[in-house]
Amino acid sequence: MSETPENNTTADTPPPVEQQRQELAETVDALAAKLDVPARVNDAASRTAHTAQVKAQENSTVLIGAAVAAVLAVGTIVIVRRRRR
Repeated sequence: MSETPENNTTADTPPPVEQQRQELAETVDALAAKLDVPARVNDAASRTAHTAQVKAQENSTVLIGAAVAAVLAVGTIVIVRRRRR
């Protein structure tokens, strides 16, 4: 079987230059993303803030209940102190 220029399927033939360039560009982009620490920190902070916001919305009933309890506790303390005078 003879090898033709349009058939680059043998094991000894390296991939085409354009394919090598594309693979190298992907590797460089991946390394650059790993080394971009400020961007990674901002991304992590953004994800954490979003998670906190979602959890706060899910737990809004609990937060409202805690706020009401705190207001009642402060109100009770104020009333008790005024009656002691």
